Parts: sequence; structure tokens; C-alpha cells
Amino acid sequence: MSLPSRSITDEDTKIYTWIMELVQGDRRETALLELSKKREQVEDLAVILWHSVGSFTHAFAGGVRRMGDETNADSRRTGVMTSLLQEIISVYPLLMPSSLTAAASNRVCNALALLQCVASHNDTRGLFLHG
Repeated sequence: MSLPSRSITDEDTKIYTWIMELVQGDRRETALLELSKKREQVEDLAVILWHSVGSFTHAFAGGVRRMGDETNADSRRTGVMTSLLQEIISVYPLLMPSSLTAAASNRVCNALALLQCVASHNDTRGLFLHG
């Protein structure tokens, strides 16, 4: 899927930065929170999340282009969907006995909200269900 060419805004830069932080894990908690807040405001956030892979999401002048699906593909790169699933799976050991902290609960709720965003978008619903 190619995205239409357009100018990159400061908001776009923030979104892609948070996606990178979500995938890389260094600031995952903040990235989950900020992306979750934007899910109602950014019309195609679900599409961006679904198609974002590792550190190969690049913004450049005149548009946004995903790299890595063709010649630069590297199966060791973690995608956004994998990162969200990791967040959900990570809380299971905290459920019995109950040792779920507020921070862990917030993280998993934000991850679930982003998955819901992907599952409810017309362009990603079918892909999500097939996945």
C-alpha cells in the first residue's frame, strides 16, 4: 500500500517517533499512552500502526514511505502488532496471584485500545482478523 504524498507535519513526526519508541521499547509506556490518546484524532492511525515495522519507518520530505517490506526486510525487526501483543502477554503472570500494578494495568489498557483501533478501522479490520 502506498501512502499519498503530502507534507510532513509536526504531529506526523510525533506519531512516528512514538511508533519507534513503542517498537524499540525504551520509552514504550509513554508511546503507548500518547498513541492511545491519538487514536480518535488521527484518522489513519490504525493503518499506520498495522504497516509499521521496526526501525524502517521513515518520514521524508514530501510524504511518508515504509521501508523494509521489500529489499530491506529483516525478520528480526519487531513490528507494532508484535509489540502490542508483548504488552498484553506480559501482564498474564501478574494476574495470579494478583500483583498487577497501576502502571502495568495502564500499559495493557493502552495496548488493547490500540489493537481495538486497528480492529475497527475499515482498511485494517480484515487484515487484523486474518492475522
